Amino acid sequence: MVKTNPFFSIIIPTYNRAHIIHRPIDSIIAQTFTDWELIIVDDGSIDDTKSIVDLYQDERIRYVRQENKKESAARNNGICLSNGEWICFQDSDDEYLSQHLQILYNSISQFSEYKVFRTGLLIYEGGNFKSKSTLEETNYDQFPYECFQVFSFHKSIFNSISFDERFFIAEDLHFLLQIGLNHKIKIIDDWTGIYYYDPKSSGGVGPNYEVNLLNRRLCFDDILRWNKILILPFLKISRCRVELLMLYGHYKYNKKKMAFSYLELIKVIYRFPKSFITLVVKLVYQKFVNTI
Repeated sequence: MVKTNPFFSIIIPTYNRAHIIHRPIDSIIAQTFTDWELIIVDDGSIDDTKSIVDLYQDERIRYVRQENKKESAARNNGICLSNGEWICFQDSDDEYLSQHLQILYNSISQFSEYKVFRTGLLIYEGGNFKSKSTLEETNYDQFPYECFQVFSFHKSIFNSISFDERFFIAEDLHFLLQIGLNHKIKIIDDWTGIYYYDPKSSGGVGPNYEVNLLNRRLCFDDILRWNKILILPFLKISRCRVELLMLYGHYKYNKKKMAFSYLELIKVIYRFPKSFITLVVKLVYQKFVNTI
């Protein structure tokens, strides 16, 4: 018998991931904490995603199909359909370690004054675990937006905050910064998720770089317009990084193989925070001095 109101609702938006959707599903079924529901929101896939999900004979798993509206709309749909007290989001190619939900539950029970929790991510790249996300208490200067898959949110939060459906790239950052404006985040001292990094994905420079990076740039611009006080160094640096990636992508993929625009590069560097440029110059100088 499936509980009407499980403790956790886990939402996975997916599109044409029949070949890999088993990874997050298997990791959720393997959780030692069992009071959960899984809502898979299929964003109009044209592959065998539904057939793969149907292989799982678990009443806690629900499959929902919508017309293709991108991830933000899929996540919002999953929130509306959820019955749990706490909401988690997972990507369709990543996974949780088996203690993830239990560790979240223990912390939620202990720190009842918080409405947002997160653990840490192990980052898997090129066949190896390359790094770990930070587990330090944080604020806007070092916001942990790279850990979206291991956040958990009390459902009441979504009465006033949702995913902005204008964005299909960096929408998780946009959402988390809204969270950070209104809620303190409890950092749990454990790594409980695995993020499979793909440099050709939406955040990197692939053949579709221009559309993806333009959307990411619009997302940062929207964030930076909220409040001048919140124009923080990491946001400025991230915004400039997008500009550099766009220049690189243009150089790499433009059919005419146009020469790299040094003028555009100078313009991008000029937009970096002065404090960041000063730090880079100091580091380069120190390295130069140490080599002579």
